[in-house]
Amino acid sequence: MNKSLQQKNTRYLLVWLPWVLLAGTFIFYILMNEHAHHMQEQQLKLKQENVWNAFLLNPEVRAFHIRGEYELEKGVPLPKELMNKRRDTAVYYPGEKEWVRFGILTKPYSYKGEPFQLTTYISSKEITHLIIKVLFAEAFIFILLLIAIVIINRKSSRVLWQPFYDTLKKIKEYDIIKNKAIQWTGTTGIEEFDQLNQVTETLIRNVNQAYSNQKQFVENASHELQTPLAIIRSKVELMIDNPALTEDTARLLTDITDANERLSQMNKNLLLLAKIDNNQFSERSSIHLSDITEKLLSYYEEYYDGDSPVIRKKIKPGIFVPANASLIEILINNLIRNSVVHNLPGGWVDIQLNDHELVIENTGYPIPGDTEQLFERFKKGREESKTTGLGLSLVKQICDLYRYTLHYHHTEGLHRIRVIFGNGGLQNSSQIDP
Repeated sequence: MNKSLQQKNTRYLLVWLPWVLLAGTFIFYILMNEHAHHMQEQQLKLKQENVWNAFLLNPEVRAFHIRGEYELEKGVPLPKELMNKRRDTAVYYPGEKEWVRFGILTKPYSYKGEPFQLTTYISSKEITHLIIKVLFAEAFIFILLLIAIVIINRKSSRVLWQPFYDTLKKIKEYDIIKNKAIQWTGTTGIEEFDQLNQVTETLIRNVNQAYSNQKQFVENASHELQTPLAIIRSKVELMIDNPALTEDTARLLTDITDANERLSQMNKNLLLLAKIDNNQFSERSSIHLSDITEKLLSYYEEYYDGDSPVIRKKIKPGIFVPANASLIEILINNLIRNSVVHNLPGGWVDIQLNDHELVIENTGYPIPGDTEQLFERFKKGREESKTTGLGLSLVKQICDLYRYTLHYHHTEGLHRIRVIFGNGGLQNSSQIDP
């Protein structure tokens, strides 16, 4: 599942920043512990100096031993390697019934030619308590720092990325059909976003120009093609009216006329496909689907006058759909025409329209090859067919435009096409304002 840049940035902070803070806490503890031991050593040395100086001032009355403070002994009972080095020990206090940890330092002295050994004590308990308290305080500060960094990062990211979201919103709202350039509100104050806006503006300007050129080319090409096609049609009609026309020539002229009509229809269909691709049918209204289907079926029944297949219909009245009237008529007409033209002699067509779908079934010749390619442009069910091969392509294009679902199935000489309107906005007459 995709996440926003802000969410990913916050996630990375929450993943990596605690490890960084934890490493910082560990390093801080090591430094704090080293500093505490160094401070303890300095205090032991200072206490050594004070106790010895006090002894020198009054060597007769001063006590030689105070528990947890110092011990002054004649001679050198401790080995030389333990001298002048801080050590750890524990002293038992009977009154409190506990062992108390101390840091001690032993140094040798000489008084009136006699050797002395002075050991001073500094309690480690308070230093340990101090380290623990400082460590907890530092951890608490780091947690607050982590929370503050995440909150500040989210708020600052929202502010810093707002120009990007504004640009993204304008790009989403951009409509190439209206062919309008995006209006920027000025500089964003961020160089990268200003460059993004400039590149986007240039890109949209080029897209508008390309779209306009393509649209104009298609319209001009279609218009220019209609003129020579009309001239060919008129010349052929003049030749057909010629009294000296032979049967062979008439047959050739008929073929030319048919080919010309197919070319003219192909030109119109290609222009229509281009317009659908360019979304030039954006206007929509409530189209009476039931009425359009009934009228087109009546037209085919009258046009073929007994030569058409048997048409069975089950049209539910009052079905409306929001769409372009011309496109819906082309959609229904092409489906009906396809089922009639490509039918078998003595065949039938069954048409059903309900609240959810349009279903057309008809008899017909089997289709060779892959039936999934039937809706591609210039694809024909049978190569000998004289159609343009664009009818079903138009149907698919219109269905894609309105997000209708299109299904085709063929089995044992029966063709079945379903157009499922789904959430495309199908309505019944009770939903239409009078």
